[in-house]
Amino acid sequence: MMHELLPYQSRWVGDLAGLKVIEKSRRIGISWAEAYDAVMHAGGSPGGNVYYQAYNQEMTRGFIGDCAGWAKGLQIGADAVGETLVEDGDRSVQAFRIAMASGREIVAMTSAPRAFRSRGRPGDLAIVDEAAFVDDLGEVIKAALAFRVWGGRAHLISTHNGEANPFAALCRDIRDGVRPGSLHRVTLTDALAAGLYRRICEIAGDTWSAEAEAEWEAALRAEYGAHAGEELDCIPSAGAGAWLAWELIRAIEDAAAGDPEAFAGGVTYIGVDVARRRDLWVAAVIERVGDVRWLRELVVKQGISFSEQRAIVRELVARYRPSRIAVDQTGMGEAVVEQWQEDHGTLRVEGVLMTGPRRLDVATALREDVEDKHLRIPPDDALRRDLHSVRTEAGPTGAPRLMAERGETDGHADRFWALALACAAAADGAGPIEGQVAGTRTAAGFDAEVGVDEAGVPGAALDYERGIVHGAAGDFGGFR
Repeated sequence: MMHELLPYQSRWVGDLAGLKVIEKSRRIGISWAEAYDAVMHAGGSPGGNVYYQAYNQEMTRGFIGDCAGWAKGLQIGADAVGETLVEDGDRSVQAFRIAMASGREIVAMTSAPRAFRSRGRPGDLAIVDEAAFVDDLGEVIKAALAFRVWGGRAHLISTHNGEANPFAALCRDIRDGVRPGSLHRVTLTDALAAGLYRRICEIAGDTWSAEAEAEWEAALRAEYGAHAGEELDCIPSAGAGAWLAWELIRAIEDAAAGDPEAFAGGVTYIGVDVARRRDLWVAAVIERVGDVRWLRELVVKQGISFSEQRAIVRELVARYRPSRIAVDQTGMGEAVVEQWQEDHGTLRVEGVLMTGPRRLDVATALREDVEDKHLRIPPDDALRRDLHSVRTEAGPTGAPRLMAERGETDGHADRFWALALACAAAADGAGPIEGQVAGTRTAAGFDAEVGVDEAGVPGAALDYERGIVHGAAGDFGGFR
């Protein structure tokens, strides 16, 4: 049982960060090393209690067995090993427990977020093993992080289970500096280079050779097949049906985007996802600079009145003089579109009924701009998550259907749809506007001295620089 820790195991155990996370290959002995750390923590000084969670009972039993083995080998007193019940809200969860001679305990249980919440005294340690596979991981993570409030620590260990999984998101957050913490990463290749197969041969009593190691690795990779990248190389699989992959989103991020002061006076388009209470109200302003569309401003509000929404749009029109404003007209958007068309004209404001085919067209406009790298967005985590939250699956007729699960972001993919509407407006506005004149228009009505008033309501104006005619509300009702 007693063997020296391999280098990557030692680095993991030796890291005393309040929150540490490891994305790892399977079968490299991290849980075994964690059992050593648990025994040293519960049996040493100052130390504390250890609370371990995994997604099935066999893992919890195995962890307690490893802890018992380490306690015996290290001659650290353990008074009793047995089973107990842990309260998790209105249910009792079976758990395995080691009572240490120090008076502390190591308790191993299956996924039980509320059981975690009832613990966490100063010095205690929370461990979540194979975190990407536990039930209600978001709640488990929040409960584990609560240990930090009283000076405890939290360790999260896992192979990946898809790029949309909260564990993968946590790894990204730490890697990108969005959330504090220490992130470790150990692939099978890393573990082999550190002596994993030599250790396996040592335990099994076999003779190590480079040829035998290569054969063992090849057999293991063949066993995992198409899943080897995720299971052995720490590469989370692409989210099932993700409309925009993470790598596409990150490829269009630019620190210069998202700054209203960078507006250069070019042609602009605005997309608005309308909401009143539950979801977010979002307006996205993009400016065309050459063949690239820059997100200049993203206005995100929640719970604002329709009059406030109207005032914000007037301010955006006054600031950017957009060629087109695309608005989600579905549901409550019907009356909103009518009001804004009264303010800014039917030529400028377009209501978009987000039925299945039109919804797909709007989302496709965004994806084409992203794939072609014709869009620039700021490196903002909330925007990033929104853009990745939309999924596609086959509908009843086989046509793709777009969805966004609530809970993945702070809204319902509202930033995604506002930006998609802006991109769709820009794509629709790329060619000439066709229309017919209804009634008589006098040349005197187009006075270059008349522009947008302080309320953001345009009067009649001819923008010579961009070749755009702006009319007061209702002046262009004949253009369709």
